[in-house]
Amino acid sequence: MIAVITGDIVNSRSVDPNEWHMPLRNFLSKAITDQTKWEIYRGDSFQIQTDIASAFELMLLIKALIKQVPKLDVRMSLGIGESEYEVEKITESYGQAYINSGEAFEGLKDKTLLLKTPSKDFDEYFNPILGVVSFIADQWKPETARAFFYGLYYKSELQKEIAEKMGINSTTLSRALKRAAFDELTSILNLYSNKVKLCFS
Repeated sequence: MIAVITGDIVNSRSVDPNEWHMPLRNFLSKAITDQTKWEIYRGDSFQIQTDIASAFELMLLIKALIKQVPKLDVRMSLGIGESEYEVEKITESYGQAYINSGEAFEGLKDKTLLLKTPSKDFDEYFNPILGVVSFIADQWKPETARAFFYGLYYKSELQKEIAEKMGINSTTLSRALKRAAFDELTSILNLYSNKVKLCFS
């Protein structure tokens, strides 16, 4: 099984595309080495194929990356399932994961995160949690989003080392991570990772 993330940038026309397009492209180039597994298309939309265990973490990293730009946000859906037909262009690939991701994206409405999997029980369990995650992350200010991004991207490093990369002191980083609900959201990441492996591995 694979995971497919479908997303678009909210309020993209209100800022210079260079403020988010290249940072997102550069991030995806590093996060997903196979360049055929992601695409930014129609100006402000994107699709990504990744493994199911790390998909939610990837979504939060993208959320934190985009929220660093004032006025911007991002909506994303996660579909899990089989991939029945893959071609070099991800947006032309086909399968249950792609269908689920597309249907979840259509169902976003006033939310910014939603998932659909082959398991109705999993969806009913995890989507309310995603609603809480959306509520928290939607409120991030740019500095808070930046702290969350660095904290998660460099999670194996000491907080002092992360603060040095950001050019701030450890106390400032610690306060920003607290505002971002970093500990709570990383606990949810661990919950997702454990649950998804049990259900779909």
